[in-house]
Amino acid sequence: MLNAVFLVLSVLGSCGIVFGGQISPWWLFALIPGLFLACNLLYMIYLAIAALLLGHREPKRSNRFALANFPVFMRWLMQILHVKICLSGAEKLPPEPCVIACNHRSVFDPMTTVAALRRRKILFISKESNFKIPIASPFMVQAGYLAIDRENGMRALRTLKKASERMVEEGADFGIYPEGTRSKTGELLPFKTGAFYLAKKAGSPIVVMTVWGTEKVGKSLHWRRTRVDMDILAVIDKETVQNRSLEELAEMTRGLIEEHLKTKS
Repeated sequence: MLNAVFLVLSVLGSCGIVFGGQISPWWLFALIPGLFLACNLLYMIYLAIAALLLGHREPKRSNRFALANFPVFMRWLMQILHVKICLSGAEKLPPEPCVIACNHRSVFDPMTTVAALRRRKILFISKESNFKIPIASPFMVQAGYLAIDRENGMRALRTLKKASERMVEEGADFGIYPEGTRSKTGELLPFKTGAFYLAKKAGSPIVVMTVWGTEKVGKSLHWRRTRVDMDILAVIDKETVQNRSLEELAEMTRGLIEEHLKTKS
């Protein structure tokens, strides 16, 4: 959408320069792409300046500016990378805050999720190294994303408790990958129980989702579009979440995801 706006502005600007300045219409072939690139460059400068102003200090509550701008940033990035996101099952999303449990194939998984579900307030629990990404990191911190220490159980538990508080107080969804890390082969890894602990702690339903194709992002030539499929399979209601053990919920969720992924291979 943002690139479409840039393109329209570029066309209008080029037409104004050509016809207003009585320049040959052939200049449009050079001016339109030039102005389009200039608009994208200006947007990148805007993001860099905003990131500097936001800083890295974790806020008590999610910053509205970061929350509003980060999904737009991710949508723009997906367009730059020529990614087409095909989302199905969005009508199953519950009105209340939920935990989104999904398989993990690529570093682009959360980016495509934020871009696709940009109308919801969705945050992620992510490994600490992801909070060192230039420009994106301040937006993540200020929006309310949380870093988890996968080597320290007590610190990880504190992060999950903080996420549950943010869900209850701010009405935020939290995305978390039960595998704990990316699958390099595409095969589903064993599930950890953190996502299900979070759902129990927050008293929320669990949205079971799959992602397919993100591992190809960045590998295709820029002019070849990469298709990413995101399918919302089911919602485990909060009554079931409270009545089942963490292990049962992990097994149930993994089974749904595994069964659906067989249809994609």
